Amino acid sequence: MIIDGFEILLVRSKARKRTIQARLVGDRTVKVMAPFHSDEKFIEDFVIKSVKKLSSRSKIPEGVSSLTERAGMLRKKFIPEAPAFSIGYSDSLRTTWGKCFIRDKNIILNNKLKEYPLWVTDLVIIHEIAHLIYPNHGTCFRELVSRYKLKERATGYLIAKGMKASDL
Repeated sequence: MIIDGFEILLVRSKARKRTIQARLVGDRTVKVMAPFHSDEKFIEDFVIKSVKKLSSRSKIPEGVSSLTERAGMLRKKFIPEAPAFSIGYSDSLRTTWGKCFIRDKNIILNNKLKEYPLWVTDLVIIHEIAHLIYPNHGTCFRELVSRYKLKERATGYLIAKGMKASDL
């Protein structure tokens, strides 16, 4: 089923008794987990509301259609002195939100970030871009990252999701 451009993946579970949940998986898929015997109309109403809510979270500004374009826009806006780089998501990151390979000028992001609000992912991207200039977490590095106005808010979000405070 597709609603407003989002593919809906419905998972019914006999183990799930009362709660229904929806989450964004990737850019255009909403995974809905519902009790096995849930009413069709109830699920449909829930999905419509959830898609509306999740689509507002996943909005990428107009004219920006990919992670690469988003990262390029953030680089231009916050750290224009950074060199060009490539960026992508990876399943291999288990304990960090992002990793910068300075020599290759390559950045990888934890796949979990796809499910988080865009302003949180933006902080991780800006953090990793700053490593292209300063490979450590020194004062100059922190000044670059602090150009992002939502830094404190996004850091708090990531801490709530299990990140150590020293990681950002």
